[in-house]
Amino acid sequence: MYNKKVAVLCNGPSRSAYDPNKEYAYRIGCNIPWTKVDCTVVLDEEVVRLWHRNHDLITVPTYFSVKAWRETASLGRAFFEPYLIQLVEPRPEYDSSGHVACSQMIKLGYTDIDIYGCDSWFRQNVESYTHDFVKSKTIYTADGHVIGWRRRWNEIIKNNPSVTLNFIKE
Repeated sequence: MYNKKVAVLCNGPSRSAYDPNKEYAYRIGCNIPWTKVDCTVVLDEEVVRLWHRNHDLITVPTYFSVKAWRETASLGRAFFEPYLIQLVEPRPEYDSSGHVACSQMIKLGYTDIDIYGCDSWFRQNVESYTHDFVKSKTIYTADGHVIGWRRRWNEIIKNNPSVTLNFIKE
């Protein structure tokens, strides 16, 4: 187990609390990174299609969902292959890129995780920087999705008692 602190950079408005000068052993983003990260997580086909149209949008190693990786086959997988870290399969219905990013850090052995931009943890909020780029087919509702996302965070916390998740608020 690592005792170095890592940052999971989700895409909600409270991402503004992130200080890029703070020391972290590792920084993992969600979808389209809004700041410098070591890698990112892409779960949705819409993000893959956008990335294919704008090759400069994502320039870091990436965890792809199986579903997103399938989409790369129709677009020219050779472009995406150098970015592939690993294929991941989101678990339950409400497993977001933030949940997957956090779970990957736990699997790597990190036990102290700062989470930025996870506004749904604090209030009924589904805003996302990703929505500035893609309009998801999924209709995110503050009631249904926020409850599901919080339930999933609580499962991660319960199943990893030696891990500290620090949800950072603006």
